[in-house]
Amino acid sequence: MDVEHFVREREQRWNGLEVLLDRAEESPEWELGPERLLEMVRLYRLSCADLNQLRSLTANPQLIDRLNQLVGRGYRFVYQHQEGPPGVAAIRRFLLRDVPATFRDERRWVLAAALALAVGMAVGFSAVVVDPDNARALVPPQFFSESASDRVRRIEREPERVATADQATAFGAFLYTHNIQVAFLSFSLGALTLVLGWLLLFYNGLLLGAVAAQYLLDGVGTFFLAWVGPHGALEIPALVFASAAGLRAGSALLLPGEAGRAAAVRTAFPSVWRMLLTSALLLVFAGLIEGSFSQFSSRAVPYGVKIGFAAVLFAAMLGWLFGLLPGARRGRP
Repeated sequence: MDVEHFVREREQRWNGLEVLLDRAEESPEWELGPERLLEMVRLYRLSCADLNQLRSLTANPQLIDRLNQLVGRGYRFVYQHQEGPPGVAAIRRFLLRDVPATFRDERRWVLAAALALAVGMAVGFSAVVVDPDNARALVPPQFFSESASDRVRRIEREPERVATADQATAFGAFLYTHNIQVAFLSFSLGALTLVLGWLLLFYNGLLLGAVAAQYLLDGVGTFFLAWVGPHGALEIPALVFASAAGLRAGSALLLPGEAGRAAAVRTAFPSVWRMLLTSALLLVFAGLIEGSFSQFSSRAVPYGVKIGFAAVLFAAMLGWLFGLLPGARRGRP
């Protein structure tokens, strides 16, 4: 058979396999559906036979290399279960491909939520720096039982607040359960109203900024960073991400555009649930850190170590979510 005729006759199936592989590498398998998966396997097997036949017709390296690479991609996808148990492979794909792709695609909502929190922090911090008495109007009364410096001296003088693994586990479970409840409240307000989601973020930022200013003005700002930083590196972004998921859902529900509400919600749903699940995972880890490592005084862990740990943890999280870590693949989920 003539090589050109052979290529023309089979190029359509090769292109079809390439399109399906591109889609498969950019999406979870459940989004492809069983029909596309079966079609991919069929085209892969036909392409394997084509490669063997092409090698008997020509030694043209350009033709053979192209089809060989395509068949290699198909082999890796079809037999990917050999890399490990299916559940492990699915979790790895979710964490290293689907989640980073979602956060890149929805970064405008993440930035919008982060901006609301940052503006609140700036307002709260500035208000207390300008006039320390403003703290009493911004911060809940229970935070005024003692000054920031007195609290730090007491913590550094008393026995460690978490002395056993059981205490740390119980305290951490309480913290991440509570924080997940707050995150879902933020999500719900954003999804149902949009505006209240932004306002809740602004309010949380206002409190955080005001408390930070109190510690800074009282000369114990380093303690504040070491106290909040280790768990806050995950906890604060997780709140932002849950709120961003709410804003994304709210935009589909309340501002669906010409496509209609049902289509907008279907389009938004994959991103929303991935962002929510990521937020919950981060809050679990943040709760465990807050219930143990964050509670240690400088006698057990120096402030510099805790602040350095927080910086590394925050950088690693950003690297993971925005596709900067090795193994995080690019592509639309």
